[in-house]
Amino acid sequence: MSEATTTHHPATAWVNLDRIRENFQALRGQAGGRAVIPVLKANAYGHGALEVARALEPLDVAMFAVAYVDEGVALRRAGIETPILVLTGFAPPQLDAVLEFRLTPVVSTPEQASALVALPHDEAREPLAVHVKVDTGMSRLGFRIQEIEPAIHRLEDAEGIRIEGLMTHLACADEDEDATRKQLDLFDEAIMRLETLGVRPSLIHAANSAGMAFLRPSHTAVRPGLLLYGVTPRPLAPPIVVRPAMELRVRVALVKGVSAGTPVSYGGKFVAERDTVIATINAGYADGIPRTDAMRTKGFVRFGGSVLPVAGTVCMDLTMLDASGAPRIAAGDEITVFGDAPTAWDLAGWAGTNAWQVLTGVGSRVPRRYSGA
Repeated sequence: MSEATTTHHPATAWVNLDRIRENFQALRGQAGGRAVIPVLKANAYGHGALEVARALEPLDVAMFAVAYVDEGVALRRAGIETPILVLTGFAPPQLDAVLEFRLTPVVSTPEQASALVALPHDEAREPLAVHVKVDTGMSRLGFRIQEIEPAIHRLEDAEGIRIEGLMTHLACADEDEDATRKQLDLFDEAIMRLETLGVRPSLIHAANSAGMAFLRPSHTAVRPGLLLYGVTPRPLAPPIVVRPAMELRVRVALVKGVSAGTPVSYGGKFVAERDTVIATINAGYADGIPRTDAMRTKGFVRFGGSVLPVAGTVCMDLTMLDASGAPRIAAGDEITVFGDAPTAWDLAGWAGTNAWQVLTGVGSRVPRRYSGA
């Protein structure tokens, strides 16, 4: 197979690592001396976990965060040496991998605590650092406030375990100040309960990207995700300027005219009301263009100064656009689906979703091309 065959792709995600570094430094400034834990889960929100880790590791990052053990193992195998926090912790059979690859698990279930307590003590092994999660209102993972002291007692009494961190997760820091402050009050109560037990973890963190608008003196770390990649939470956001690091560009495969009354795409839900120019682009819902009714009826992209509405249901591999307002469009032309303009939030708004889903929805078959490596 020729090189041209393997390197030419009709859809490409361009990732600017310099912008990620700049965003990280801006976050470090906003953190006010607290440790910054960049979140690299879900392939660094679609940007490439290994590439982002390699770009940030020289900047003296406190630790990285991933969702699952497998994500941490992949980074270790690729040579990343920075501490790695596993936000969902581990299944008991994964504990050997946690130890072998020097991962730092979050303990948020009784089963995880029991597996750690039962771990045979090995004097040759460094104590395993863990972070304990408090459920302050997300009602997902974590120990409720009345459960935190017994959980801490169990872990403190276990040999070979070191409680390095205490954390919680904010459910609506991007949209509800009152609910967020209530969660943080409960988290502060958990911190004080631990202090009465003589336990003061070095890393205490609650702030995701939106939560950086609600930092408290009790916090010693933050763990931003969306802001690291240059996208600001909405409607509430911390006072920080970042720039998008990813741009999804797609080429036009075909431009053709259809007559009034012609149905377009699956289900024939779009019917041309007049003679219409249809531009088919080489990207669909497997590549990051959401397949929602809102995208079908309200979505559009821009080509130069023209607005090109989505024409019909987004397909897995292709999307059709009404290009009647773009007389110069032709096969091979490149369209920016999102980036600086339109933004991931623009696409999310048209599709009835959010920027997190847009970024992580850029499928693995879309090649990433990096600048600033």
